[in-house]
Amino acid sequence: MRRYIAVVWLLSGVFAWVGCSDGPLHRARRAAEATGNGEMLRVAEHYAGEPERLAAAAFLLENLRGHYTYTFDLLDASGRVAEGFSLYRPEITGKNYRQVLDSAGLSVRYRTEADAETMTADYLIRNIDRAFAARERYPWAAHYSDSLFLHYVLPYRIDVEELTDWRAFFRDRYEPMVDTLAGPKDIRTVARLIIRDVKSRFGFHAEALMLKPAFTPQEAFACGRGECNSTADIYVLALRAMGIAATKDVIPVWGTSDGGHVEAVYFDEEGNPVMLDTGEWLAAGPPKIFRQEFEPQPQSAERFGNPYYRDVTSEYVAVSTPTVAFDSAPEAGERAALAVFGNERWRPAVPAEAPPTKGKALFKEIGRGILYLPVYVSDRSVRQAGRPFRLDPRGNLHYYGADTGRPVTIDITSLIRPRDVDTLDAGGLYVAYWTPEGWQRSEATVCQSAGGGSPVYTVSGIPDGGIYCLFDKRTGRTYYRRIFRNDRGTARRF
Repeated sequence: MRRYIAVVWLLSGVFAWVGCSDGPLHRARRAAEATGNGEMLRVAEHYAGEPERLAAAAFLLENLRGHYTYTFDLLDASGRVAEGFSLYRPEITGKNYRQVLDSAGLSVRYRTEADAETMTADYLIRNIDRAFAARERYPWAAHYSDSLFLHYVLPYRIDVEELTDWRAFFRDRYEPMVDTLAGPKDIRTVARLIIRDVKSRFGFHAEALMLKPAFTPQEAFACGRGECNSTADIYVLALRAMGIAATKDVIPVWGTSDGGHVEAVYFDEEGNPVMLDTGEWLAAGPPKIFRQEFEPQPQSAERFGNPYYRDVTSEYVAVSTPTVAFDSAPEAGERAALAVFGNERWRPAVPAEAPPTKGKALFKEIGRGILYLPVYVSDRSVRQAGRPFRLDPRGNLHYYGADTGRPVTIDITSLIRPRDVDTLDAGGLYVAYWTPEGWQRSEATVCQSAGGGSPVYTVSGIPDGGIYCLFDKRTGRTYYRRIFRNDRGTARRF
């Protein structure tokens, strides 16, 4: 009996050892099967004897589902794909592309390709091998931890671009340039070389043709212009091709300006993110900053609308986690959030951690120095649900509410655009103050007077303690997005 037990114990140990040694391969096989793409099993078997590359393959395979390409085909009059015709040329813009298509008798048909369905083993193997080749070939790439390499060098895509051999494209371009560099070849030096070159070939332009959100490198260099998201993509791909860990940081909406922004970042030898534009754009007050990841983030899709966003706001700006008063309960389908004022309306910027309890909701790590409005958001509307407040640089909350029983005079000269100071028709503007029902037009008149040789603009008789905005009487639109507060008789922008 003892001999039998000993044999069983010995065999169980052998099986445990075999199972342990087969663990990484089993993980990769399981991930390959989960994609539903039979080709992916070949990727796992290809790296069966290479532990590091096998682990990298497993990471990509585990996160393959959910990624996709969004692009379009150009069709001729018979509905066939027009080969050899490209819209990505310098002379074609977002304004004239329809005329170009009409003259050529072509139309646009969009299509989506899921990676789990269309990915080939050859493409994924080539991507993995070239990522590791960059890590092994370039001395600056050796500084990165396995985690940084896995998340910000290895992935085969950054957005929803068409999958091309971008690693070879950028390697062939930048290896000769790097070889001619004098002095030490470190991450920052090589990154700056790549950034300068990309800037010389491709950059932001208001008239860029944006039929799809991401370009291939060949398209980008051919047309020379895009918006901030597509521009960041090209930076990231170029840096990754040369073994430099990089990704995108996304500001969906600004806190003190219109629109939003996407910024490419790379990581230095210590793993710290370095912004390409030196961080000057942070002056526009981001409520939230998200880092684009290849691996889905828990609850990100539900909270932030994108499963690949990771909150990194605190890495860049001072943040607070305030508890905010809400004056009502949510209705069916509504979610609590904080909105910021931009593009002439209140735009949801930060979701609450949970529905309000006892009239209060918690908001985690939001940017300071910004005016926020508690709102409820549904698929179709944004509804005010509390008093606007400013989260000051020290993290204090200052609530605002117009006191109609206390009229004041405010100097609004600082709100006038320099080019308008001498020619502005003051009678063409009016001031409105915010109420629970929305903007309330004040009957107070904007007055112009001489002051030391330069015109001075004031408005008298408006309620104290509120937030205000200048409107153009002719158009009914805001004057240069001039939302402001009363700072001891002087207008101060938020």
